[in-house]
Amino acid sequence: MTRRALFAFLGGVALLLVGCLGPVQRPVADFIVCPDGTVGALDFRFASTSTPVPGRPIASLRWEFDDASTVDTSDAVVTHRFSEDGTYYVTLTVTDSCGVSGTVTRPIQVYLAVEVYPNWRLTLGWPIRVTGIVVNRADVRLEEVVVKAKFYDIGGVRLSDGVIVLEDLEPGEKVAYTIEASEYHPGIFHATVEVDSFVADCGNPWGHVDEAE
Repeated sequence: MTRRALFAFLGGVALLLVGCLGPVQRPVADFIVCPDGTVGALDFRFASTSTPVPGRPIASLRWEFDDASTVDTSDAVVTHRFSEDGTYYVTLTVTDSCGVSGTVTRPIQVYLAVEVYPNWRLTLGWPIRVTGIVVNRADVRLEEVVVKAKFYDIGGVRLSDGVIVLEDLEPGEKVAYTIEASEYHPGIFHATVEVDSFVADCGNPWGHVDEAE
């Protein structure tokens, strides 16, 4: 290392030490959560909205999901899949560049964001179709909900499928749907209906970056 590079390195270390001296100031940990239906029914997206101490950016985050799972990361946004619905106490610990941490724990309600009412109806003949109702159980608007029907013969062999895309479901809104089998088959005897995926309007600040202004 040249003398000039050495002086620059030592100067940077000195500035870092000066920034970390004095009374202990902790970053304020906080986060928001939103259902994420792109893959799994009980997936939830967590985003850190923590506030760092000026001049001391947050360097690492630790998520504890109250189901024996933890995630250590430097990213502000993580997705977690829960195995069943219920109340979970999620803890976020953020640590800044000086090694000082802040922690927050909040109860999170885990639930199916979209419910297909079980009293849907199968109509045989032509067209073969199912009709029913879905409801947005989330507290956010659902931009898109994909509902899929599968049609089977009496032996359980799948003979056809059908899909419908519902848009802009407000919290608590119920929407009727009709899904037709993509192919007619005289052997169709029963069907299943389920939510294939959904997109929630999580809003901002999902692009939040944990660093001082």
